[in-house]
Amino acid sequence: MRQPNREALEQAGRLWREGAYWEVHEVLEPAWLAARGPERDFLHALILAAAAMEARRRGHERGARSNLAKAVRRWRALTPPDARLGAFLEGVGRALEGAPPPPWPLDEEADPALAEGPV
Repeated sequence: MRQPNREALEQAGRLWREGAYWEVHEVLEPAWLAARGPERDFLHALILAAAAMEARRRGHERGARSNLAKAVRRWRALTPPDARLGAFLEGVGRALEGAPPPPWPLDEEADPALAEGPV
């Protein structure tokens, strides 16, 4: 992954932990627009997951579920699907039902095996 995207992902992770979901979207969008291939799908899924959480916060349940479904489609477009992202999206689905938000999928604290970074 290119360095600018790594920086954007680190900043997005900090924002996710703060519950600043709209800001996660804003930070990742330029990286997503510039990315190609699997990296683009990975970033798009993260953006859509953040949008789902923001929609839920605003009381837009239908929009939250729609964004999560789109994120899952982006995840499935990855070959092979990224296990970290899949587990994260499952956690977002549980959060939409009232569970706590899942850890950012690239946090070492959440899973030391993730220390290698995305995709």
